[in-house]
Amino acid sequence: RRNVDSYQHITPELVGNEMRILVSDLSGQGNMLSKAEEFGLDVSRAEAVKVLEEIKQLEAQGYVFEGAEASVAVRLHRASPDYTPLFTLLDFTVLVEDRQGRGQLSEAMVKIDIDGDIVHTAAEGNGPVNALDLALRKALVGRYPQLADFQLADYKVRILDGGSGTAAITRVLIDTQNGRKRWSTVGAGTNIIRASWLALVDSVEFGLRVAEEIGDGEAGSAFGLRSVTTEMPAIKR
Repeated sequence: RRNVDSYQHITPELVGNEMRILVSDLSGQGNMLSKAEEFGLDVSRAEAVKVLEEIKQLEAQGYVFEGAEASVAVRLHRASPDYTPLFTLLDFTVLVEDRQGRGQLSEAMVKIDIDGDIVHTAAEGNGPVNALDLALRKALVGRYPQLADFQLADYKVRILDGGSGTAAITRVLIDTQNGRKRWSTVGAGTNIIRASWLALVDSVEFGLRVAEEIGDGEAGSAFGLRSVTTEMPAIKR
């Protein structure tokens, strides 16, 4: 690992700041290991290399993790040999209808496997992503009641290659909060609904598993957890 004094002209803490280790396709093994240590996770070099390769592949597909450190934390968590998913997606369907006299209707249906139990739910929402978010929460809240406190606080979409028209790659950034903390996750792909789903899954897993484990201390700050009492940008829809 590099000596931080070789590229910092001053210790950030002396002026009220803190050093952050950013993760991107330019990161190396030492960077990833330092990030895992900052997160409070026990990650081997082999596991760090695996996550780093995954991040490089995903960034080539449109992801950016610098503003979505909760997605990095979740991937480091998944690299553990003891990792078991909270749930497994079997399928989901999103319908958008525009009926004369009734306006637009968005409905999502989600089927997931939770420890061998098949749960199939449906929900209507204010747009397809909201409907998908509500359907996923509805499927999980019986097993994880703390989900009732989760709120989708911000949802941003960026078109990466506008020249491709409707076939362009879309990056989705989601901010979620639980009344105490707020965190960010990312998804990307040519299908905006699929990209939103990927960001939603990271957000739910981070909130349910990682945020509970790391609490509100220094590791929480490293994971990108922010107090909901701090000033936040206006929500863009």
